[in-house]
Amino acid sequence: MSANIEKARQIISTDIQGDLKDANELRTLLSNEKTALDSRDIETVQALSKRKLEITDAMEKRANKRSEILKLFNFSNDESGVFSLFEGSPRKELETAWHTLKAHLTECQEANIINSKIASRTRQSLQHVLKIVQGKSNKPKVYNPLGNTSAIITGNLIGEA
Repeated sequence: MSANIEKARQIISTDIQGDLKDANELRTLLSNEKTALDSRDIETVQALSKRKLEITDAMEKRANKRSEILKLFNFSNDESGVFSLFEGSPRKELETAWHTLKAHLTECQEANIINSKIASRTRQSLQHVLKIVQGKSNKPKVYNPLGNTSAIITGNLIGEA
């Protein structure tokens, strides 16, 4: 069993290092995405989104593998489970890497929220411009005597004959 635990520790340690590398790249990508969103560079945003998806998929696979390993040894699927697996072995480096990873992921989450707000605002602005270009009215609608809605007409009306 001891050899199996050592192998599990090595796999998890390697995976955490892989996640750290990917989290660093993700932080950079999110920063670049913010710049691209601010400048409305759609091609760059699309390329960055593709790479972000690749990274998050790889991180998810490693997390699932960690979960399976922890379950195999009857440890909880969380930070305490990871640290329990490493009980009795030098784990200072692992703890440092784990806490750094958590901090990086928190930064990524915050950056992603900011970027989604920028994208949402941009989309709303573009929809507004598109409505104007298409001649669709943004004027408030009111009910007419027949119960149908119609836009409020402003301006000078020419009398009816």
